[in-house]
Amino acid sequence: MGSNGEEKKDGNDEYQDMSIVEIIDYCTNARYEEIERELEEMKSYIGGGSGVQSEVQREVNRISWKAEALQIGCILTKHCSILIPKISFHRMDPPEGINNLSDSGRDNNDQGNRMASSSSSTYNVQTSGSSHESEIKPFWSRTEVGMDFERDRNLFVSVSVGTEAFKIKILDLAITAMNELANMAIENEPLWHPCIAGRILNCAEYIKKFGQVDSHFPVLPNAETYTNPLQTEASRETRFLAVQPVHIVELLMNNDQYSHVLSNMVSKAKVLGVLSTQAQGDYNGALQVMAVKFHASSPLVPNRKCYLARYSRRLNNNAWGVVDVSLQSLFPNPLTRYRRRPSGCLIERFRDGLCKVTWVEHCEVDNSSVPEVCRYFVTSGHAYGAKQWLSTLVRQHERLTHIRVRRDPKLQLSTGEANLLILADQMMRNFWRNMSFSRKNRWMLVSLSDAENIHKAIINFVKEKEGRCPGPALVMAATIRIPASARRIFNFLQDENSRSKWDILSHGHVVQQTRSISNGCVPGNHVSILEVKSPEDPDRTVKTLLQESFSTSACSYVTFAPVEASSINMILNGGDSDNVPVMPSGFSILPDGLTGDEVSLVTIIFQILDSAASPMCFPAHSVYSMYKVITETAKAITAGVVDPYNMG
Repeated sequence: MGSNGEEKKDGNDEYQDMSIVEIIDYCTNARYEEIERELEEMKSYIGGGSGVQSEVQREVNRISWKAEALQIGCILTKHCSILIPKISFHRMDPPEGINNLSDSGRDNNDQGNRMASSSSSTYNVQTSGSSHESEIKPFWSRTEVGMDFERDRNLFVSVSVGTEAFKIKILDLAITAMNELANMAIENEPLWHPCIAGRILNCAEYIKKFGQVDSHFPVLPNAETYTNPLQTEASRETRFLAVQPVHIVELLMNNDQYSHVLSNMVSKAKVLGVLSTQAQGDYNGALQVMAVKFHASSPLVPNRKCYLARYSRRLNNNAWGVVDVSLQSLFPNPLTRYRRRPSGCLIERFRDGLCKVTWVEHCEVDNSSVPEVCRYFVTSGHAYGAKQWLSTLVRQHERLTHIRVRRDPKLQLSTGEANLLILADQMMRNFWRNMSFSRKNRWMLVSLSDAENIHKAIINFVKEKEGRCPGPALVMAATIRIPASARRIFNFLQDENSRSKWDILSHGHVVQQTRSISNGCVPGNHVSILEVKSPEDPDRTVKTLLQESFSTSACSYVTFAPVEASSINMILNGGDSDNVPVMPSGFSILPDGLTGDEVSLVTIIFQILDSAASPMCFPAHSVYSMYKVITETAKAITAGVVDPYNMG
């Protein structure tokens, strides 16, 4: 009993007689001073860590109010009987002629209502309430468990790495990882066994030689009782580049350069703390903590993300090393599905202005969610292996060198051509951004009932102005297997003379290449302007396309976007390309990882504007139209490269 004679209320029962508005006001006012005090304490703590970035302080306020909102939500749920609805996708009545795209294997818990619409048919996100099967459902939800708390976890890591105790542990881990990388980059048998794809790691020899760099990592399998769900992937690749070693070190340690140059694999890279910095331009001993997310060349393949320490060091007068290593032991997470063992590159100065770059990729990952069509491509190391990383680095170096080094004045780029290359680069980065999966870019699975050779297609929403998109848009993607070499498929897709054979929007038209700018040493690596002419009037241009195509030793891309002819003319006359909208579609072409050069994986990505689309609503007619474009394109490409005579 309280002093006033009334029974003391327990827990949150004091709110039971209040309205919802009164509860919110009461909670906000009652906790305001306490929140302010906690914020001041946190800011004071953050101020003691020199390695923590200033933006962390702004995040503290957001996190505190988020926690307050969660507390209020719990009170409302308990006392006002407010239930938080489960979100799922439901199909509205499709227009006549649309195939049944339902996934008959879905669990009853994921089924929803069939709802009627008096206007147009759409695929909507609604609250579940009954039992109709949906056609579109979240994709990779399992791999992104807890992703809404990603920024909160970034804050926690940022604060932690500013303390001296963590700095010492991370530095010790980085030094050990660098020593391991240097040895793995130069040793051969018995540590590395030669194979058709390059070299394969001898796991038993690895454990014997290096032990455990990170005590949190489980010992690699040597017994039948081993049950670790993560599989080991390891690869090594060596190439020569005409560049100074320190320039590669700078590229990897400068987050802006790293994210830009390697954007075909890096979805996101954020420096959470700088633990050791040197004088400007000196990267010897530089150490930073990062949150990274990588994506493959097919959106069907799950992203890989982790917290890591990146450390660069000059090993001797002629060699540098840059190493990454996961911080799983310091920041454990039971949902971890990707751990990065010591990985990176050894860069050695060679004669004649060359440097030898040896790239090592070594990780543990859960590949159980990878679709069957991409399974061996991923598990063989083709998706995220050393060859992918190093071939990207080599291609970007060749591209810049080829553009800059033009001894003949007649071959030098004009301002307009340089601006056109800038626009093409932006188009490629938008294409890769659409390919990745994130909180802002969530793919949804579309079940296709009669799509020949297409096992899964996925769709997502791109909001207006995102990546220069001129309006709300939908992007659909599918990955197919084609029994032809990657080079043959690449040549077929990038050649304007064969475009009308696979581009159903250009059937019956004449496609002319009006401008081509080479941006690499490999034939077919160029940026071009294509004009689709009317068959009735060859002087009338139906549409103008900007296209970039390039091929490396690991993958190939053909990407294009419709651009207004007036915008192209403005750019070529020296105008700025910054405000020109681009909506890329295109292809990635890769080896399937199983059959050598006999079968390729081709990912088709198609994008359309749709003012009626939103993150919660996919118009049915748009979904069906995109589905038809992708399936017809897949059939045409297969027919064109397997038996070109079938295409006339």
